[in-house]
Amino acid sequence: MDLADNIINKIDLDAELKSPVNALICFSKPQTGNALGILINEILAAKPDKSSITAVHLIDEVQAQHIGDIEVYKNELFSQIIAECEHNHITIRTFIKTSDDFVDDILHIAEEQDCNLLLLGIGSNVFNKNLWKKYMMLKSNPVNSEDYINEQFEVKEARSLKNVSSLLQRNQNVTAVFIDNGFNGSRKVFIPVLDKEDTYIFPYVYQLSLKPEVSIMIWDAIGILQNSSIQKMYQYIVKKSDGRVALWNNNKKIEYEFIRNQDLMIIGIQGWDKLISSALPWTTTLPSTLIIKK
Repeated sequence: MDLADNIINKIDLDAELKSPVNALICFSKPQTGNALGILINEILAAKPDKSSITAVHLIDEVQAQHIGDIEVYKNELFSQIIAECEHNHITIRTFIKTSDDFVDDILHIAEEQDCNLLLLGIGSNVFNKNLWKKYMMLKSNPVNSEDYINEQFEVKEARSLKNVSSLLQRNQNVTAVFIDNGFNGSRKVFIPVLDKEDTYIFPYVYQLSLKPEVSIMIWDAIGILQNSSIQKMYQYIVKKSDGRVALWNNNKKIEYEFIRNQDLMIIGIQGWDKLISSALPWTTTLPSTLIIKK
């Protein structure tokens, strides 16, 4: 039994759909928070029973000083997310957290709220494939000190990259990094599969595929669907989604225009590392991206 079989045998799509999710979404920018609110509601819409969302707006002391009436600010900030949750009958808790250590506070809240899914939202200006590739290359060299690595980036970039890296390493539950690039809903979704371990993203693909107006394209770049277990899972998803999920024809070249027309890309962390190290030209125009680590 190979790695793909080991992973896929642990996945029961119907059981995944029935099991409750306690999601923690964290963000610093209000627009990213709204985008995260839309995305997590799309993921949980098919499984609202007993599922919940904890939304946390993380700010520093300087930002806190510029907020007038905190309750007015909070009501305005979370109004869209709350409306989405009410529409989908999903329980939501909202917090504004002043913090000087985002990672520690996120992990503390995740444990306190018993969250089994953590989504960190971040803008593409401070976290993108080029920045992450450069950061990981610098980190992989033991000669480079942390101070030296930080000096290679703008202050906000260095802080964001360090926080993401630390969170991915320390959180024991499913962790996802959402790179917001103007996300406003999943109508066209692109799923590159570049590593055998990335099969754990399929339950999220399945949940999104139940959304009536979505169109999902899976790019099987490594021939993983030749595995009979994964082929069965793919066929099951296609059947349950009424054909809203399709497989990219590998005889065709992926063009810039196709990528530009996508609303969202979902990829596993192993596949993400391979994608950003590739020479594929269209990676310069990626849509909003959800990177999942299990």
